[in-house]
Amino acid sequence: MTDTDRTFAPLVFFEYDHEPGHYCLMLSDTHMLDVMDVFEECGQYGNGYGWTGVARSVIQADAAELADRLDFDPEGGTFVAHGTDPEALRRLAGLLQAAFRDRARLAALIRSGDPEWFD
Repeated sequence: MTDTDRTFAPLVFFEYDHEPGHYCLMLSDTHMLDVMDVFEECGQYGNGYGWTGVARSVIQADAAELADRLDFDPEGGTFVAHGTDPEALRRLAGLLQAAFRDRARLAALIRSGDPEWFD
């Protein structure tokens, strides 16, 4: 990682060392635990796949222009969005950070998302 940006904490934004011009937005499982109960109340699991569902939901609701500007590569313990458009990833980071900090907003995004987005 080069130039790790923690502006969007608990999410981390960085440019890949091994692939200049390619950026990543990441949320680890240690932070996901802080809001796991919100996911459970909504019938979902708040792992990397669950956060991908939240990301897709927030894009659909608030930032449709981002849909084709980034990709997702989650794992059970890690949410990852990546691409070559740092501004798109930063915009998503701000939206996800806001949802992380606002439990009611997070719940609304989980409930409004397509259930397939959370698998």
